[in-house]
Amino acid sequence: MASSTDDAQGHRSTGLSSYIRNEHLEYWFAVPALAILLALVIFPMLWSLWTSFTDLNLTIASANGAFVGFENYADLLGDGRFWNSLANTAYYVGIGVTIEFVLGFAIALFMANYVRDRLETVLFTLLLLPMMMAPIVAGLIWRLLFQESFGPINYTLASLGVGQPAWLSSTAMSLNSVLIADIWQWTPFMILILYTGRLSISEDLYEAAKMDGADRWFTFRHVTLPQMKGVVAIALLLRAMDAFKFFDKMFVMTAGGPGTSSELGAYYNYLIGFSSFAMGKATAMSWLLLLFAVVLANIFLYVLEQGEGGDRVV
Repeated sequence: MASSTDDAQGHRSTGLSSYIRNEHLEYWFAVPALAILLALVIFPMLWSLWTSFTDLNLTIASANGAFVGFENYADLLGDGRFWNSLANTAYYVGIGVTIEFVLGFAIALFMANYVRDRLETVLFTLLLLPMMMAPIVAGLIWRLLFQESFGPINYTLASLGVGQPAWLSSTAMSLNSVLIADIWQWTPFMILILYTGRLSISEDLYEAAKMDGADRWFTFRHVTLPQMKGVVAIALLLRAMDAFKFFDKMFVMTAGGPGTSSELGAYYNYLIGFSSFAMGKATAMSWLLLLFAVVLANIFLYVLEQGEGGDRVV
């Protein structure tokens, strides 16, 4: 009797195990991915958040990671250099991404409407070359182009009898010079995404607008833009997030100078962490920059949602 009871319990146990394995098999497949995510993403973020509340400094023996509360955040919020780098970052992202978007949108629409066949392939190849170049290489190229004494840009301006600007050594022009180099390299990114988005719009909509007597501006506002809002939002968000981390070209071209005129948030964060080795303060600044980026992204999405009810497709 006991044996039959044990057999029944064993059968139920085996059946339950089999049920768990079969019914929840997809969750077991997700376990390795979740473990990797936990190890490579979530744990480092939590560790950096904790570090931001400590005095950890790799060059000071006594600063071994003691808890200091919000001291690092208070120091940064009272640091004029932090606010200067944040303002430069906001200027760089706002102006740079806007210009890249306007140029990219215009070129994408021109190519979608007027360029065909082999010419399209040739133009795309030429336009995408800057984007495929390493940012360090692009920075070195533009550093040579902007060289004040023998750079080709100033040489050409001198030949035309125009003054020779101090592109990289002037506090008024250094950040804009870096911005020009970045616009040159990343406008093709906008072209690629927006061109693909334009081709996804059904030509029937344009035919209907044409039959109703709509002009090009009306068609652009009421057909092209509403149909491409999702693509536009993705292009702007992806580019803005990437621009917010901008470091390499600026480091090669100006190293944040002269003074701190072209210093961006990512570079100042780098100096705190890997020049002063103040890891507590550096991680605190990382979280402040992340918060700033999240706030900007949410403002952008809110403005985009408010505009959803404006235009309608013909």
